[in-house]
Amino acid sequence: MRGLPPPVVKITPREREILDALLSAASNRAIAERLGICEQSVKNRLTGLYKKLGVGNRVEMILVLLKTHP
Repeated sequence: MRGLPPPVVKITPREREILDALLSAASNRAIAERLGICEQSVKNRLTGLYKKLGVGNRVEMILVLLKTHP
Protein backbone atom coordinates (compact mmCIF):
# COMPACT_ATOMS: atom_id res chain seq x y z
CA MET A 1 0.00 0.00 0.00
CA ARG A 2 2.50 2.57 -1.10
CA GLY A 3 1.65 6.21 -0.96
CA LEU A 4 -0.39 5.99 2.23
CA PRO A 5 0.86 7.97 5.20
CA PRO A 6 1.92 6.00 8.27
CA PRO A 7 -0.74 5.60 10.95
CA VAL A 8 -0.88 8.33 13.54
CA VAL A 9 0.41 7.25 16.93
CA LYS A 10 -0.94 9.16 19.91
CA ILE A 11 1.75 9.91 22.48
CA THR A 12 0.83 11.14 25.95
CA PRO A 13 2.62 14.11 27.51
CA ARG A 14 4.46 11.76 29.91
CA GLU A 15 5.51 9.50 27.05
CA ARG A 16 6.80 12.59 25.23
CA GLU A 17 8.91 13.49 28.29
CA ILE A 18 10.33 9.98 28.37
CA LEU A 19 11.09 10.04 24.64
CA ASP A 20 12.81 13.42 24.95
CA ALA A 21 14.97 12.08 27.78
CA LEU A 22 15.67 8.91 25.83
CA LEU A 23 16.84 10.92 22.83
CA SER A 24 19.34 12.67 25.10
CA ALA A 25 20.83 9.20 25.80
CA ALA A 26 19.57 9.07 29.39
CA SER A 27 19.38 5.71 31.14
CA ASN A 28 16.12 4.44 32.62
CA ARG A 29 17.39 5.41 36.07
CA ALA A 30 18.31 8.92 34.92
CA ILE A 31 14.92 9.34 33.24
CA ALA A 32 13.16 8.22 36.42
CA GLU A 33 15.15 10.66 38.54
CA ARG A 34 14.58 13.51 36.07
CA LEU A 35 10.82 12.93 36.03
CA GLY A 36 10.40 12.04 39.71
CA ILE A 37 9.00 8.57 39.01
CA CYS A 38 10.26 5.07 39.74
CA GLU A 39 12.47 3.22 37.30
CA GLN A 40 9.83 0.51 36.83
CA SER A 41 7.37 3.18 35.61
CA VAL A 42 9.90 4.24 32.98
CA LYS A 43 10.31 0.61 31.88
CA ASN A 44 6.53 0.17 31.69
CA ARG A 45 6.13 3.32 29.59
CA LEU A 46 8.94 2.25 27.27
CA THR A 47 7.32 -1.16 26.77
CA GLY A 48 4.08 0.59 25.82
CA LEU A 49 5.94 2.87 23.43
CA TYR A 50 7.65 -0.11 21.80
CA LYS A 51 4.22 -1.57 21.06
CA LYS A 52 2.81 1.73 19.80
CA LEU A 53 5.75 2.30 17.48
CA GLY A 54 6.13 -1.34 16.43
CA VAL A 55 9.71 -1.73 17.62
CA GLY A 56 11.49 -4.25 19.79
CA ASN A 57 13.98 -2.13 21.73
CA ARG A 58 15.16 1.40 22.51
CA VAL A 59 17.69 1.51 19.65
CA GLU A 60 14.99 0.70 17.09
CA MET A 61 12.70 3.27 18.73
CA ILE A 62 15.36 5.98 18.53
CA LEU A 63 15.97 5.16 14.87
CA VAL A 64 12.23 5.42 14.12
CA LEU A 65 12.02 8.72 15.99
CA LEU A 66 15.02 10.18 14.20
CA LYS A 67 13.67 9.04 10.85
CA THR A 68 10.19 10.51 11.38
CA HIS A 69 11.25 13.64 13.28
CA PRO A 70 14.73 14.69 12.10
